Amino acid sequence: MLSELKFEGVELSGFKPHAHPELYPTKKERRDLKSLTESYGLEICGYAADMGGYAIASNYEEERKMYEKMFVMNLDFCRDLDIRAMRVDTVSGPKGIPGVPWDVAMRRVIEMFRKCAKLAEDAGIILVWEFEPGFMFNKPSEIIKIVKEVNHPNFKLMVDTCHAHCCGIGLNQPYPLEIIDVPLSKVAAEFIRRLKGYIGHVHLIDSDNTLNPHNTSTHAPFGLGVIDFDEVMRALNEVGYSGWLSLDLCFWHQAWEATRSCKEFLDRLMAKYG
Repeated sequence: MLSELKFEGVELSGFKPHAHPELYPTKKERRDLKSLTESYGLEICGYAADMGGYAIASNYEEERKMYEKMFVMNLDFCRDLDIRAMRVDTVSGPKGIPGVPWDVAMRRVIEMFRKCAKLAEDAGIILVWEFEPGFMFNKPSEIIKIVKEVNHPNFKLMVDTCHAHCCGIGLNQPYPLEIIDVPLSKVAAEFIRRLKGYIGHVHLIDSDNTLNPHNTSTHAPFGLGVIDFDEVMRALNEVGYSGWLSLDLCFWHQAWEATRSCKEFLDRLMAKYG
């Protein structure tokens, strides 16, 4: 279906039963998966790694080491399939980890992201952090602080317009709330402008200002939300972004049914701004 709709690429989910490294343990199986994807004219443009739920900011060194072990396993998977971008998150929920002070947690996240960015660089893979309201450090100032302090050229942000919107309006934030004070339809675009120089990958999808049952942003098909995508595209052009634009219908209950109309919407955007 993606091939028929003339998508150019596809991102793989690393969560079982999808493209988890343990389900494709040999290099031959991984080559076959890559060949199958390419046979439909699709490039694998990104990978969402399953880090096993090991908290980066944990007080337990063993848990943090397990995170590193899982990271390397997923990195090897990306390298074997020639995937050039790998997605990570902060693992823990928006309230953080009991017993771990906020500043300590942030320091541990920054240190781990910096270490992982170097490992990814050595493998020829860009590391992209997908910030979202369902995870720790979801305020705009925290997101900007972390990417600046990681301070590694191979560490970038995955900007999902739905997540950017929801983080910008304060959903799931610990108090005090931090709101991007612009018209509601322009929150995502304004956030993009603030992230100039740090954007490594982009997901385009609408937001209806709500969280889904998984406690993160509801990825509403285009037209069912409030985001001004003309403004989003202008913002992406202004910050000089020229990478992939991915459709993200994660957890939408009728994702396949919505894909065709969403692709038509994206085609109109690309004709206008591409």
